[in-house]
Amino acid sequence: MDDVIRLNVGGTSFCTTRSTLLRDPACLFAKILETEDDVASIVHLDDGSIFIDRDGAMFVHILQYMRSGKLILPENFKDLSRLMDEAHFFNMKILQEEIGATLSPRASLKVSAMANGNLLGMAETGGYITLGYRGTFAFGRDGQADVKFRKLHRILVCGKVALCREVFSDTLNESRDPGDRDGSERYTSRLYLKHQCLERACDAMAEKGFKLVATCCSGANGLAAPNAPTSQQGPPSQTDLMTLRNSGDYEEQRWAHYTEYVFYREPRMPGDSPRAHSPANPNRTQND
Repeated sequence: MDDVIRLNVGGTSFCTTRSTLLRDPACLFAKILETEDDVASIVHLDDGSIFIDRDGAMFVHILQYMRSGKLILPENFKDLSRLMDEAHFFNMKILQEEIGATLSPRASLKVSAMANGNLLGMAETGGYITLGYRGTFAFGRDGQADVKFRKLHRILVCGKVALCREVFSDTLNESRDPGDRDGSERYTSRLYLKHQCLERACDAMAEKGFKLVATCCSGANGLAAPNAPTSQQGPPSQTDLMTLRNSGDYEEQRWAHYTEYVFYREPRMPGDSPRAHSPANPNRTQND
């Protein structure tokens, strides 16, 4: 009968057999069970169990693979990078290859680097940033301006704080959401830009490799009620209504709308050019 082996991985207890752990003769367990060499992060406890200072949640999948010889993951599993790191620690080359086969070609480059032990310099800088603004047209004081220019009140920025800082740098106003309570992983919807030029903001997004993936907008409110004082109490008179309709403020209320643009950038590997992810027109042709 195979010996029963008790493991404590990061505080989570497991019980399996020696033959299961030795299924891959090149993995770390062969060194732990077959030799007396000291292994970093491994401690033999007094109760006979083996403590391994690794991720217990990820080891569930590692042990399942050693039992069945198949990589079986839950639907929408999103921790492949963590699982790859654990497979690299346990020196399970075949498992690393199977994990790599489930990733996209770009992520596979990262997997290859992890399998070779090159974990430094890899940049996980992908993510979403949403730009929102409330806009209208500038009609002037009397509503009779010759040219109705676009009027933006403020460009709002939502997303991971570190990513927003990378894109907008010193043009980002953080006065409404100061501090770093959760470090670089903090998300917020309380940032805005110090300028009101939408094209400048979009240029900054494109230069950093972001693509526009979604947008939404509210329509102009042509039935907006006048929101200005009248000459008397009660319902406004016909004269008041005509005066308000001819005012710039009333026209700006009617044309007011809110728009959001959602941008996304894939995680970039070291050496990737940000412009490699810039939007491109596949149908564009170049004339001689």
